[in-house]
Amino acid sequence: MDALPPLSTAADPLAALADRILAEQAGQLPLLAGVTVLLPAQETAPRLRRLLLAGAAARGHRALLGPRLLTLGDWLAGFAPGHSVISDYGRELLLVEALRDQRQMFGHGNLWSLADSLLDLFDELTLNRIGLPPTLEEFRRRLVAGYGPDSHALGALALEARVVHTLWQAWHQQMEARGVIDRPAATLLRLAASLEHIDGPLYLAGFRPANRAEAEWLAALRQHPAVRAVEQQTEPAKTDSPYAAFLNQALWPQAHPLAERAHAFAAAHPVSPAAGRLVIHAADGAEQEARAVELQVRLRLLDGCDSVAVITENRRLARRVRALLERAEVAVQDAAGWALSTTSAAAALERWLQCVEEDFPYQAMLDLLKSPFVFTGAERATRLNDVYRLEQGVVLQGNIGRSLARYRQQLRERQLLLPAEMAPELERIAALLDHLEYAATPLRLLSAYPQRPDRLLAALDESLRRLGLAASFAADAAGARLLQELAAMAAAVEQDTPPLAWSEFRAWLSRTLERYNFRPPVSGSRVQLMGLEQSRLGHWDAIIIAGAEREYLPGAPTPSPFFNEAVRRELGLPTAEERCHERLLQFRRLLEAAPHVTLTLRRQQDGEDVLPSPWVEALRAFHHLAWNAALSDPQLAAWTGDAQTEVFLCDTPALPTPPGLARPTLPAALLPKTLSASGYQQLIDCPYRFFAARALGLAPPEAIREALEKADYGERVHRALQAFHHGLPGLPGPFGRVITAANRDEAEALLRDIAEQVFADDVAGNLLHRGWLLRWQAVIPRYIKWELEREQQGWRVHQAELTLRREDWLPGLTLKGRIDRLDRGPDGHGIVDYKTGTVPKDAEVHEGEAVQLPFYALLSDEAIAQAEYVALDGENVSARATLSAAELTALRDANAQRLRTLYEEIAAGRPLPAWGDSRTCRRCDMAGVCRRAACDEEVTAQ
Repeated sequence: MDALPPLSTAADPLAALADRILAEQAGQLPLLAGVTVLLPAQETAPRLRRLLLAGAAARGHRALLGPRLLTLGDWLAGFAPGHSVISDYGRELLLVEALRDQRQMFGHGNLWSLADSLLDLFDELTLNRIGLPPTLEEFRRRLVAGYGPDSHALGALALEARVVHTLWQAWHQQMEARGVIDRPAATLLRLAASLEHIDGPLYLAGFRPANRAEAEWLAALRQHPAVRAVEQQTEPAKTDSPYAAFLNQALWPQAHPLAERAHAFAAAHPVSPAAGRLVIHAADGAEQEARAVELQVRLRLLDGCDSVAVITENRRLARRVRALLERAEVAVQDAAGWALSTTSAAAALERWLQCVEEDFPYQAMLDLLKSPFVFTGAERATRLNDVYRLEQGVVLQGNIGRSLARYRQQLRERQLLLPAEMAPELERIAALLDHLEYAATPLRLLSAYPQRPDRLLAALDESLRRLGLAASFAADAAGARLLQELAAMAAAVEQDTPPLAWSEFRAWLSRTLERYNFRPPVSGSRVQLMGLEQSRLGHWDAIIIAGAEREYLPGAPTPSPFFNEAVRRELGLPTAEERCHERLLQFRRLLEAAPHVTLTLRRQQDGEDVLPSPWVEALRAFHHLAWNAALSDPQLAAWTGDAQTEVFLCDTPALPTPPGLARPTLPAALLPKTLSASGYQQLIDCPYRFFAARALGLAPPEAIREALEKADYGERVHRALQAFHHGLPGLPGPFGRVITAANRDEAEALLRDIAEQVFADDVAGNLLHRGWLLRWQAVIPRYIKWELEREQQGWRVHQAELTLRREDWLPGLTLKGRIDRLDRGPDGHGIVDYKTGTVPKDAEVHEGEAVQLPFYALLSDEAIAQAEYVALDGENVSARATLSAAELTALRDANAQRLRTLYEEIAAGRPLPAWGDSRTCRRCDMAGVCRRAACDEEVTAQ
């Protein structure tokens, strides 16, 4: 190998490589088809191609034929290993099969996670040319040498040795029996074969061996005369650049303390060489950091930078930065991409499988049907209308949480009630449900019992084809990537692959979607987003290293259930210390790979301090000790916190005025024609809430309740008491007699019997609902005791669940209400309102803020002597907030006058303001319309 002296860390290795290729192959220009260039990452190939074309143009050649620009893996793929190579999916299935055969060794652990850890370990052993000893005892002795003979964990050590050794042997025996080798073993054979088949100039740049096999291959390659290499310095070296010297002094461990080195360096360099070139920006949180990165990118582009790199290991931060830049219409080339599981195609697939597994739960079904992957083209608008009708008329109106059979039953009942002109729409909905069942049939037929994975994948493919997802995925970049992995999974399955239970198959599929990435087809962007490993050989006009915290730089070692660092060192495996050093080399190179470098990090996350990267701390501390100055950029910090620097997309030339608390007026056409006690209470609590809910009809849709809630419990308790006191068709009762000490047990027994039947359907549908029944049954004795005492005072139940109306109480306004119970007593009638939840406070009732009882008195034509709430929850059943005749009459008349005045003022155009009362707002369904949160400052100021 002919190698140039190592380039300085500030040099552009790709430019040096391009110059060397053009200089050495000048006689062949423009024909470079016989030249091969090996690069550490494919992301560097476009820039090298541009550099070669520019250099060729300077030499009088407008185009080039070649060279071949390949990664090492792509190049090695051209050499046959001489054996059949099992795919990664196939070897995973093979190892899981071996693990099943050795279940007694590790109990009921997750086979797939264990297979992951073992395969990573086996790959390391293979690529570092480390074979395990043939006997378990010899292997255990080597582990003891690593852990130490005085280890207190000899029992666990013996188990670890036995697990790894046994599975290593079983794994290789299975591959040998099938006549295959795995990818790492094939890599060893291809590396050896490549040394014998170098038939033209071969150039390498930026290679850092990842294992012993690559290191030995690179050493052998250096002896070949056709090989050329371009390498950079890695360790500290004498340099003429003050900035490079500053970086070396700050980052590399040395004999002298940091403070002593800093003072000596400052004496030699009175002006900081990092000032204006290196910035460290500490943000208060994740969102502020993302804003700082996005703002810095835009600033560099405005400064004329042709290439900006955002380098981070924090994928959450990367996604947020990408979103902010796209909002600013800045295209980003994301070299890392994101997990397939986070794409919309995978979300549609997950929703479909959830439908199949759980008998079409309504939320998953509706999400799927609204997905752009299900209905496309001209029919989409019509189909979405059908889905809307399915949601409103079948799911919500029938309160159906799942089951195609129940959806169909509700649809049939709707067909009997709706006019004939609705028939075509209902028929399309029925056909839609039939189509869902047809598409689910292949999977439902196979998921009940363990099946070979190829059969399950074929069933999944057929299901997606029937549903139309297969065609839609094929037309989408992320969807096509998903289909590619499904096809690879199917191709990996051998004839004798053991069956998988559906749960195992789902785990395998989910892991695939998490493990493999999708990279959008974006090219030509001036902004690149990548990880540290992908930045090798890069050189840009500006670099932003984001997420510079200890968590990501250097980052925590990848956890493994096997072998500590001492054992890895004993076996000859790479250690965490070596990996950390390699990442430091990459980090150090990046600090000179652009004339402007910005490091960003968070100070806090969720209220907890975040540790900065030790490398960043070293740079920051060294600079402060040397020149008593920070490497921060006050202007960047100020702009990051300034709302005017945010990109705001608006269809008007001016920004909207800051919102104030809502104060709408109500047009006469929207004046409610009827008013209930709850509507009147809304008007008192918050006029705007009354406006939105009652006048505009913006009450939120009923949620599908698959389990009983507190409101459902209250409704059933009311029904049971109505049957007990007044009678209901289909239920036992009424009791029909005065309750006495003699028949008290009989009354309790009847109410219990009624309760059993009222809750019967709920308990049959969900055993957990029995808890609500038991809750009410525990209250029954206390209720009968309260009723006995009330009847001893002369009260008798007169009517239950009584609906009252006062027509045209005011011109155009009817009052209405439903009284739980109207009793007859010695001095007149009594109103009883049952409460299974919160009871209004006595003070609120007596002061007229809680209006339900006076409103009911206003509705009744009877002489009301008393009104009260009866609390049916807690230790005691008791009357609350009792209003006697005189007080009730006064409150009734005062509320009548207040309501009359309010209604007349509203009709005259008086605004209906949002009070902004925190207690009312906390329980308000109209918060999304009112947007009180946007007016918090104004509320506070008031």
